[in-house]
Amino acid sequence: MAKKLHAADAADIAAVTAAVSFNAHLRLSPTKKINEPAATLIEAVQKADEIKAAHPGRNVLVYAITPAGASIPVPFAMQDEARQEAVRQPAAAEQGGKAAKPLGKRAAALAAAQRGELPAAPDFSAATHIRFRSRLAEIVAMAEAGDIPGLRAVVINPISTSPKALARFRDLAVVALEARQGAA
Repeated sequence: MAKKLHAADAADIAAVTAAVSFNAHLRLSPTKKINEPAATLIEAVQKADEIKAAHPGRNVLVYAITPAGASIPVPFAMQDEARQEAVRQPAAAEQGGKAAKPLGKRAAALAAAQRGELPAAPDFSAATHIRFRSRLAEIVAMAEAGDIPGLRAVVINPISTSPKALARFRDLAVVALEARQGAA
């Protein structure tokens, strides 16, 4: 019988899949540490393996960096999947490989936000979302006003679909607004 996934672990996995970057980390002493940034989980796992080869005996931690700037530890099972994917990718390329895989909806939304495009507000017209509509309106107003500190200060407990959608919208809005500031 498979072990039931804890809600906090499920939330971490969801955050890892929406991460904008990754970091391989090893603390060698209280004052010395190794941090290697990476754009993808596969790249981060490869860097972690290189660090571990140079410093055997300790596990190298891999962190996912969310659009809001939070760091979430990547579960070892997800790291193992990334290692397996890294092995499969070169094998597919040697066999003629497929064309580049098109972006999924979440990756496309993140790419648009990184270009400075505000995401579309989630559709809360269903009855299940009634109690969150006013919260959504507040977050949309802050996003349209460009209030990055206000958006970051919004506390959302992503325990159901409505708050998860609110958190995704808020995080993408922060990324888009920061991209706009960086371009200006």
